[in-house]
Amino acid sequence: MLLIPALTLWAMAIVRLTAVVDPRRAHLFRATVFAAAACTLHIAPVYYAVDPVLGGHNTVGLVLLMFLLTGFWQFRAAVLLAVFADNVRRRHRLALGSAAMAVAGMAVTLGFLTSQVDRTDQNLPLAYGDQIGMQIFLWTGSLFIIWVCIDIMFAFRHRIASLNAVTFRLGFRLIGIGSAAFCLMLVDRLLSGMIVASGDRTSGLLAFLDTFSGVAETTAVVLIGIGVVLPRLGGPIKLLRRDLHARLLLIEIHTTWRQVTAGTHDVVLNPNEISLLDFMALQPVKRLHRRVIEVRDYEFKRPERPLGPKSLVLVSHIEDALIGH
Repeated sequence: MLLIPALTLWAMAIVRLTAVVDPRRAHLFRATVFAAAACTLHIAPVYYAVDPVLGGHNTVGLVLLMFLLTGFWQFRAAVLLAVFADNVRRRHRLALGSAAMAVAGMAVTLGFLTSQVDRTDQNLPLAYGDQIGMQIFLWTGSLFIIWVCIDIMFAFRHRIASLNAVTFRLGFRLIGIGSAAFCLMLVDRLLSGMIVASGDRTSGLLAFLDTFSGVAETTAVVLIGIGVVLPRLGGPIKLLRRDLHARLLLIEIHTTWRQVTAGTHDVVLNPNEISLLDFMALQPVKRLHRRVIEVRDYEFKRPERPLGPKSLVLVSHIEDALIGH
C-alpha cells in the first residue's frame, strides 16, 4: 500500500521540477522530494535493502523520519508563503518553524542513538516501542508533524473564505483533510508504541492499528497530492469548460446559420466549410464568433428578411457569452 503514496509524490516532484529555480515555489518542490524519499524508504523491500548500506541498526529509520520532518517543515513554509501577505508575520512564523525543526531533529536523533535497535525492523513502534529512547524518537517526530498539520489547517481555514476560484478552495480543503488523515496516522503509531510499551504485543487492537496506519497514510498523501496540484489545473479546466460551451453553442446556432446563409453566400467567409463538424473545430470560440458575424452580416444585408424571435434571442445570448469569454 505504501507504493501508492510514494509513486504519487514522485510524480508530483517530476511535474514540479521547474519550481526548483523559483524561490517561492522551491519549498513545495523540496517538501515533495523529501516526502517521496521518506515514503520510498518506508516500503519494506526498500527499507531492508537500504539499511545495511547505511550501516544497519535501523539507521534508515532515522533517515526516513528526518526526511519526513524536513518535508513537512518545507511544506509548512510553502503554505505560509502562499497564505500570508504580511512579510513580518510570515517571517516570524517561518523562524518559529525553523526553530521547531531544529529542536525536533536533535530530539529524534538523541532518542534514536540512545535506543537499542540492532535488528533491522521496518516497524519501529512495534519492535522497539518499549524503550524510552524510542518513545522520545516517536513522540517528538509525531508531535512535530501533528503541530505542522494543525498549523496548516488553521492557515487554510482563514484563507479559504477569501478565495473565489473553486479549484483553489477545493484544493485547500483537500490539503486540510489530508493533513487531518496524517495526524490520525501518527496518533495510530503512537498508540501502537504505547501498547507495545505496556508489554501487550498480542492485542487485536495492535493488528487493527497497523492496518489502519497504512490506509490513513495512503489517504493523506493522495489527498494532499491532489490538493496541491488542483489549483494549478484551474486555468486548463476553465479553458476546457469554455471550449465545450462554445462547441455546444455552435450546435445551437447551426440551424439559424444554415437558414440565413442558404443562397446568401456573400456573407459567409468560407462557404465550402462543412459546418456540421463545427463541434470538432480546433478553435471553437473563434468559429463561434465567425458564425455570429456571418448572421449579423446577413441581418445588415437582408433587412427585408429579419431573423425570427428565437434566433434573435439565441444570437444575443451567444454574443453575451463571447463577451464573457
